[in-house]
Amino acid sequence: MKNENFTLFEFSDDSYKKFDNKIDLIINKKIFLEVLSNIETLHETSKIKLEVQKVLEIVKNIRKDELELLKISIDGDILKIKRNTLLEDLSQIVEAQTVERAKYYISRLKKSLIEIKTSKINDINLNRWKEYDDIITDSLWILENRDNSGAHNAGYWGNFIPQIPNQFLRRYTKQGENGC
Repeated sequence: MKNENFTLFEFSDDSYKKFDNKIDLIINKKIFLEVLSNIETLHETSKIKLEVQKVLEIVKNIRKDELELLKISIDGDILKIKRNTLLEDLSQIVEAQTVERAKYYISRLKKSLIEIKTSKINDINLNRWKEYDDIITDSLWILENRDNSGAHNAGYWGNFIPQIPNQFLRRYTKQGENGC
């Protein structure tokens, strides 16, 4: 469904080309948020874990969608989410030791699906930062291999490391801005 306000989680005219069902998951936004809100009202850790485990199983095996999280309607609002990120977030809720912590994780997940938070310096949605595979969140000095594409030779350690300026450009410029 075309929407004038494109977000990281919705389809643009060409976003279907970038969809990979092994990596991405398309879910019904309304139903998914309702399910999370219902879970959030529970007051026992065991019940929260049981209900989140049901959602987790659907994400792992989409053929077992008893909650209709993956039911896409013509007028429905959809979310495109990286499957592994969602699995990590749901697993974190299941592993929570207290009701308060589980509810915090649920609230944070809901917020990340509803609210887009960017900064003045880049287009990165800070509520969904885990979904950016190209952003290195560990130390830039722990690179497995330096990029040796182009004119650069990675033959000695005093050489130029292209990943570092790439990270600066990704983190500190908006799409379409001139990095100079």
